[in-house]
Amino acid sequence: MSDNGQSGASPFFFTKQALFDVKRKLWGYEIQGGADACSALACFADQEHLAGSLASTSYMGVQSAVERGKKVAVPFDEVGFLAQAPYALPPAHGVVKFVGQASRPREVVELAARLRADGYSLAVDVGAGQPDLAELAALADVWCFDAGGADDPTPIAARNKGGKALLWASRVGSLDTFEKLKAAGFAVFQGRFFKEPELVSERKLTSHQMSRFQLLRLIESEDPDVDALAEAISADVSVSFRLLSYLNSAAFGLPQKIQSIKQAIMILGSIKIRNWLRAVLLADMAQGGDMPRELAELSLQRARLLELVTTRYDFWDFNPGTLFLLGLFSLLDAILGLPMRQVAEHLPLDEKLKSALRRDAQNEYQPLLDLAECIEDADWPRLADLTRQLGLELDAVKVCASEAMAYSSGFFATQTDAPPPTGKKARQ
Repeated sequence: MSDNGQSGASPFFFTKQALFDVKRKLWGYEIQGGADACSALACFADQEHLAGSLASTSYMGVQSAVERGKKVAVPFDEVGFLAQAPYALPPAHGVVKFVGQASRPREVVELAARLRADGYSLAVDVGAGQPDLAELAALADVWCFDAGGADDPTPIAARNKGGKALLWASRVGSLDTFEKLKAAGFAVFQGRFFKEPELVSERKLTSHQMSRFQLLRLIESEDPDVDALAEAISADVSVSFRLLSYLNSAAFGLPQKIQSIKQAIMILGSIKIRNWLRAVLLADMAQGGDMPRELAELSLQRARLLELVTTRYDFWDFNPGTLFLLGLFSLLDAILGLPMRQVAEHLPLDEKLKSALRRDAQNEYQPLLDLAECIEDADWPRLADLTRQLGLELDAVKVCASEAMAYSSGFFATQTDAPPPTGKKARQ
């Protein structure tokens, strides 16, 4: 796909939602999508569509998680379920989530039993307003509860006395709700809560994080000093190791090894080195747990999405590079656990962008941030409404979103941890 996102719309669109356990470790991902994902609850109808999504480049991050032993959960309505589409999932890691009503309950229960016998985990929606799926729920390994609705989770937890099923809360909107559900006995959580900064009054930026901001200031200058930039990168073992590994990888196919930081900068060019360094510095600041790591990947996904949309539409004369920075830094408060007003003070950005990051009133960039959040949260009705309001084409936005997911997942999949510092600098 080209940088401007001009290639045709994918026949299949989906998004992945991170699932965390009580210790905020990554438990797995829920895949949501469909042939017409933006009109209704998107469920996978058949093995062909599901297999196609699993083989796509956007699935790369999920595949990596599966290789690390994480789960991949996919929702199926009765049609997709009875079409045996769940068999496209990997048995040891697949969680088959039945959603909606069952007009043929006996067939649904029989297939559910076979799936479990074949190594799959079974999840089912429970709660007020759900059809009577008592027999299916009795088979299920996971009970799913919509925490974004008005239902009380207490009866669900009480029904699960003894812990027969794993309790999964979706649409968890805040850290406060996360803590309450955890106390009630829920064990898996999905929703916007992890994008909310956990603020601690005495928390300050570490020296490691401050060094990252200093390097950002250096690369964001209008005419970066190549020698000064090479010196700064060389003094950082982690960044210099990643840069040399990146350029010496098979993807570049360079005829000879790159052995100096200055040589690497000259080969990549100022624009590419800036974008690469921005992403690496963000990833480094997100070290310290699965949630910050997921936030960093989501930030890069936002950055690429906003860049592609503004490039394609010449949106309100916004600069695509500026929108890339807005997306990249938009979750730094959650990554660092600090108020955005405090984080923005350290960023080498103009006041207009800092205002956007703080979500100040009358922020002209807010509609594009809302667009990104609709995709992240799988809020398809709102996405359809917002694209109409902004004069965008829904299919084109979906193409940009798919490329942004692939771009971000691909970047993090290729990152290699640097060795411990030796006290020696990389040669300049």
